[in-house]
Amino acid sequence: MGIPEFDVEPAVGPRAWAVVLGAVSVLAGVLAVIGWPLPVMSGRHGHDPLAWELTVGAVEDWLAHDGWRMSGTSWVHGAVAVAALAGAVVLLRPAWSGVRKAVVVVVPAGVLLVLGPAVQWALGLPWSNYEDRSTGAMALGILVVVTVTVGAAVLAAAVRRGRPDDVDAPFGGRRRP
Repeated sequence: MGIPEFDVEPAVGPRAWAVVLGAVSVLAGVLAVIGWPLPVMSGRHGHDPLAWELTVGAVEDWLAHDGWRMSGTSWVHGAVAVAALAGAVVLLRPAWSGVRKAVVVVVPAGVLLVLGPAVQWALGLPWSNYEDRSTGAMALGILVVVTVTVGAAVLAAAVRRGRPDDVDAPFGGRRRP
């Protein structure tokens, strides 16, 4: 008996991760539809009790609101849902190139994440109908974070393209003249 006779398929493969991403997509989609508030993040290092109090306050406002709950956080949850669903599709398509995979996941989620709050702000709609937050500040914050993230990814890709394939080989992988 040889090793190939004992080879088995891994217990957790692309299909299992696709199912997990599908479940994340469904959960994020539900949060988008119901307008669930995002947790408030602290700008400082360590535990910030004020951030927790603001998060609890937003959830209490959401629970106390009578009627349909409309919130700009739906754009964020929706972008997560779209990215997770696209990620599941990408996992099931191993033949796709890395660029195609990135475009399929990032473009739809990025468009939803950036354009949703920007249009909401342009129409003069409040961030939500159950709490007091500025739509402009949130839309600008999302735009800045997405722009910096995309810029860093483009810069990293440009640096990777500029490197020779085999940096450990003598002369950086190039032949001697």
